[in-house]
Amino acid sequence: MKQEIVKELLNKGYLIEPELVNIFNNKALDLEKEFVEIILKLKPPKLISKNFFLLNIIKVISLLNKDNELSKETKEKAVDYFSSFIEKKETQDKEKKGEEKGKEEEQKKVRKGVVIVEAYEPKTKKITVEDFVKYFKSRFLLLKNYLQDRELEGLSSIGKISSQRRGISVIGLVYNKRITKNKNILLELEDITGRIPVIVHHDKSIVFEKAKSVVLDEVIAIKGVGSEEIIFANDIIFPDIAAKEKKKASYEHYAAFTADLHVGSDKFLEENFLKFLDWLNSKVGSAAQKELARKVRYLFIVGDIVDGVGVFPRQQDELAIKDVRQQYKKVAQLIGKIRKDIAIIICPGGQHDAVRLIEPQPKLSKEIASGLYELENVIITTNPSVVNIEQSKTFQGFNVLMYHGDSFDYYADSIDMLRLNNAKLRPDMLIHFLLKKRHLAPTYASTPLFPSEQDHLVIKNSPDIFVSGHIHKSAISTYNNILTISCSCWQTKTAYQEKFGHEPDPCKVPLLNLKTGKINVLDFS
Repeated sequence: MKQEIVKELLNKGYLIEPELVNIFNNKALDLEKEFVEIILKLKPPKLISKNFFLLNIIKVISLLNKDNELSKETKEKAVDYFSSFIEKKETQDKEKKGEEKGKEEEQKKVRKGVVIVEAYEPKTKKITVEDFVKYFKSRFLLLKNYLQDRELEGLSSIGKISSQRRGISVIGLVYNKRITKNKNILLELEDITGRIPVIVHHDKSIVFEKAKSVVLDEVIAIKGVGSEEIIFANDIIFPDIAAKEKKKASYEHYAAFTADLHVGSDKFLEENFLKFLDWLNSKVGSAAQKELARKVRYLFIVGDIVDGVGVFPRQQDELAIKDVRQQYKKVAQLIGKIRKDIAIIICPGGQHDAVRLIEPQPKLSKEIASGLYELENVIITTNPSVVNIEQSKTFQGFNVLMYHGDSFDYYADSIDMLRLNNAKLRPDMLIHFLLKKRHLAPTYASTPLFPSEQDHLVIKNSPDIFVSGHIHKSAISTYNNILTISCSCWQTKTAYQEKFGHEPDPCKVPLLNLKTGKINVLDFS
């Protein structure tokens, strides 16, 4: 049956979707000519799809019944055959409605004033050299867009620089950096067209200080004098995050921020955490404090939710819960105590959560953390991600950049300015440093990075709030009107923390008034 129908329709200028051809393949039906006429009565598009046919299946059956040239037996066979597709379609529709309902239920969580603006969708594939090329090319092109709007006289691609010495500007990725015998800094810059050395003379104190904070693999602009052989730098420009206008919400709602629960560790401060939960639920405190707690609408938890298993040698000796699934079950029990009108936004992160170590890190799996997914007010996203809160018809909301901060240790140890200022005790300095670079981990060695086609760690848009964890130290400041929050923790000092030079400041919870912008730190120690 199918060959004759397909051939006849082709002769009349129609193409048929392969899935629809399979429906016609029924040897018991003898309907070639009549069926073509019925299809044409449906006024089909030039490409006749299975979906189009199923949408018109009742009309097809009606036309078959009205065809006086068909025998009663042929009609009955045809009607019986095509009626089965109605049942299939109804089943599919029910399944689709079920899926849509499931999505709708999921979206209800988002409608609690929370919208995930940016998150990472992982793709499983074999990594090749070409992936690294695409990754760095993506980074270069994204950051080049922000730099080329600056005042860069004589801006040129590296491959098109003249052999004549003149004033010039270039944008490139830092391929290499070293100190010369004369104590100058030699940078090697690369773009899509080529590579060129750049000398930063130590006598030029301002630009030399900038060059000291340049890191490998970041994208910068150089203004200077030179030719196709070498450039002598007069200035270095970073992509930097532009200053933002401060926002104020319409209502006096509050957002709370925390990280590094480390549930499962024998050093997890459970009693203190329960005090915090009791405060959120207005069970403790003065009348004024209870009223304040009732105004909390959002709670951000930024990574290292559990202590994990096998993260460092002999960790099992420091675990109160030795199974990672049971650790997440415990987290769900704790988080489940929080009242349901608070939207709880969780991103995994760091080395302790049960996700891959390579950044960006995907969502927690439903298999491992099923209890969290069952909580109606919990929204799980990726590390990093951007989440919008408090959006309304009259207010565009606050964009909150969530990043756990595994790259922080690298820069705190390798950049003189950060090391000498003991940035591990002032983690907001690390956040400011990365905002200037407009990248969460510009040096490839700073943390394991996945070479995807697009660099998901570039900070594309200026957030209103940047919240991080990892250092276990509470620190709050602003950078170009961006509120930067380094979260406290709920774990006492471990040998592992001591190894990295972290000095925990546990049980502190920043609380932000979204209407006034005022932020207080609550202490549950």
